[in-house]
Amino acid sequence: MIRRFFTLALVCCAFPAFAQLLASKPKASSPPARVKAAPYNSASKDTTPLDCEKYRAHPHPGMIGFCQGMETSLLQNEARRQGRPTPSQSVIRLPTMGTPAAKELGYACIGGSAMRKLPNGWEQVATTAGWQRCIEG
Repeated sequence: MIRRFFTLALVCCAFPAFAQLLASKPKASSPPARVKAAPYNSASKDTTPLDCEKYRAHPHPGMIGFCQGMETSLLQNEARRQGRPTPSQSVIRLPTMGTPAAKELGYACIGGSAMRKLPNGWEQVATTAGWQRCIEG
């Protein structure tokens, strides 16, 4: 009789204790949403990332052309892969924004992009080959 009483007491106490263990477990939730990082952009800081001007004094005369070809290929292929507008193959020299020459000309080089002055701001210059790249000077 005592044995049955202890068995019954053990069973009665075990179920609430087991229920408490189940209730204390954390609920299954969905993983946090992952924000996809923006793809790398070589032209984000400057549209001439390889700085081919440093090869002007190179002993081999074709080095600057080689560098410009590699730079153009790099920027255009990256833009195509990421679905962005492609930059032009040519790099022109334009005055820096804010200089008297830029005000007179109506064009300026801002961050490596050729920009045209509008009455209410600036517009990026586009050619048939893509947006125009420039160097300040």
